[in-house]
Amino acid sequence: MLVGIILGLFDPPSLCCNRSAHLVNTPERTTAAAFPRYAAGDVLADSASLQWAGLFVRRYRFRRVVDRFLVPATPEPLISCGLAGSAEFRERELGGAWVTRQIGRGDIFVTRSKTPYEVRFSSPVGEELEIIQVHVAVDQFLAALEMVYPGKADQTQVIDFFGRDEALAYACFLCAEMLSARTSGKSKRVADLTQLIASFLVEKYTDIASEKPDFRGGLPIRQLRKVEDYTREHLAEDISVEALAELVELSPFHFSRVFKQATGTSPLQFVTRERITRAQQLIRETSRSLIEIALEVRYTSPSSFSKVFRRITGVTPTEFRSSL
Repeated sequence: MLVGIILGLFDPPSLCCNRSAHLVNTPERTTAAAFPRYAAGDVLADSASLQWAGLFVRRYRFRRVVDRFLVPATPEPLISCGLAGSAEFRERELGGAWVTRQIGRGDIFVTRSKTPYEVRFSSPVGEELEIIQVHVAVDQFLAALEMVYPGKADQTQVIDFFGRDEALAYACFLCAEMLSARTSGKSKRVADLTQLIASFLVEKYTDIASEKPDFRGGLPIRQLRKVEDYTREHLAEDISVEALAELVELSPFHFSRVFKQATGTSPLQFVTRERITRAQQLIRETSRSLIEIALEVRYTSPSSFSKVFRRITGVTPTEFRSSL
């Protein structure tokens, strides 16, 4: 249910009917071709005008604060990658609990959700978000599936993913560059890039691939999510590398290595980032003092909290609150 940061504001009838009339009614399901109709951001470039076959690629820029909106499901797998700016990104299944993440350049979302989901996000002043979004055409994806896993296309599912993947991010950056250069769909580079991205999804982001021992450097997504969930539930407590490694039954040394391969950060860097993300959420949504918030994310020293907060976000907690 990830990667929805490019759609219009919404109010599904089951949730609310009193919002202003200018909000766009978004369907629960749509196609990649129709996807931009529901965009709240500015479309800076679109591969449709270049007649790219097999890929639907768009570059978007968003305003600083985007209220909740509905991301419709599509049959085409979807990749979203941050190009510029940053944002606190929140998403949830309809009626579910919000999940908060901090996103920036190079952060990747992958999904082929069969159901719609809600998204909202906000960016620091001057850090408005730009992203590149790539839908892979169904026929291209199924062809790649059949090539890698013959006869199993009907049983194979794309796994939702959020995190760092330098190779996939590079492919997204390449899409952005080719859009800027207005590369024609007749170019062999477009066909090659389409096949590469489709194969990449099949070999790394499907349920069959996730069970392979060498998947993402030895750390399957199910284990990565187990670590993420535990971290978010214990931010007020001491979280050691040893405790995280024990969750996935690995030695601390091996866990640290494969975790960094999978996410681009060390386990302790990930914990720090999650603590600051939680602090941002509390500052934005409550009137609690900064000292109380610091204690909730296990910073007993206000100066230490402010220093780490600024290192992660570029501003102090006080400056962050003042900008809201």
